[in-house]
Amino acid sequence: MNQRHPCRLLALALALALCMGLLAGCGKQEDEEPAQEPSKEIQAVLGGSGPEFSEGFDQAARFATEVNGDTLGVMFNGIQNRSTPYFTPAGSSITIDARATTESESLFGYRVSLWRQTDYGTTVYTEGSTLALTADGQWYTGSFSGLVPGARYKLTLAYDSSKFYITGSMAVRGLASADADDDENGQEGGGEE
Repeated sequence: MNQRHPCRLLALALALALCMGLLAGCGKQEDEEPAQEPSKEIQAVLGGSGPEFSEGFDQAARFATEVNGDTLGVMFNGIQNRSTPYFTPAGSSITIDARATTESESLFGYRVSLWRQTDYGTTVYTEGSTLALTADGQWYTGSFSGLVPGARYKLTLAYDSSKFYITGSMAVRGLASADADDDENGQEGGGEE
């Protein structure tokens, strides 16, 4: 019997293990950053302007809306989550201008999300239609596109704090029509039905 045969098998196994270890590191550079998932939110940019409210509009209300031409004006005072009444876009996009403040010294982000009413009367989130805003007292603007003219939509405002609230106003421009404000919209808690 040949004594070298087991040694050759062991040497071959070690060589294969070394090659596999070297190959495992091939193709990856140490300076490569891991792939990041793209943000599903649209980042609002500085700019925009507020809505025009009528003389009798109650700007001190906790949450109130008013339609003026193609614009839905929204006033909110000390809220965390609220929904607008339903509206219908005039075309395939709408523009949102918003300004808000908060008493929090560290949590400034809030969101506006778009929801569409289905043929069955339920409301579903419109994928990729969340606008990220900053509650620092400045005007921010952003747009949602790809809307279906004639469909009914609504917006939800969400501020993720259990302790603090946001106060401000918002203008939703590019509408064909909007529903009147009702008691359902005055309830705290968001827009999912």
